[in-house]
Amino acid sequence: MRRPVAGIWDVPSAGVLPALAVTAACFAAGGLVGCVLACFVDGVGGESLGDYLQAFLEAAAAQGVSAPALASLVWSTLRWPLLAVVLGFTAIGLLGLPVLFAVRGFLLGFSIACFVRAFGGAGCVLALLVFGLTGAIAVPVLFVLGVQSLMAARALASRFLGEGKRPAIYPKRYFVRCGWCAAALCVCCVLDYLVVPALLSGLAGALMLI
Repeated sequence: MRRPVAGIWDVPSAGVLPALAVTAACFAAGGLVGCVLACFVDGVGGESLGDYLQAFLEAAAAQGVSAPALASLVWSTLRWPLLAVVLGFTAIGLLGLPVLFAVRGFLLGFSIACFVRAFGGAGCVLALLVFGLTGAIAVPVLFVLGVQSLMAARALASRFLGEGKRPAIYPKRYFVRCGWCAAALCVCCVLDYLVVPALLSGLAGALMLI
């Protein structure tokens, strides 16, 4: 079993390292910009954001956090990986995927920084529950799909430019990796639906008692 499973994740090292470097750099740059922007949001905008998060925490402590609608939960979990997969079937993905990772990093960094700014050290724990529990699965999945999609988009662009024939762009293991990633995203949906609301409600109640 070990050799077939290892073959699923076998990609040319000459292509995966540059693709990983590009996606990681864009994701990190976007996250950094998001954190900086959240720190500089002040005035009416900063007060409104703080009031909103405070009201969310109070409501969570008083009434608990109900599970989100299943359709919206599935969409919010799948939209980024799905877009990464779609961009891998077009040469436009060569530009679209770095933008996708930059935007994803920006939104994640901005959201986490807002929690920390509003609640201090407790905001780190809240952000860990809201984004970290499932993010520990969803972010690596996004990178797996994004890296292989960027490599595929690069190969498509090379064929359009007439750089000669290359190995199959979408071998069987390409879609097998997509299947494993889809299974991991299903785990994220289950955690967000059943586990995160209960943990968030308990933590919110504990924080309101402090």
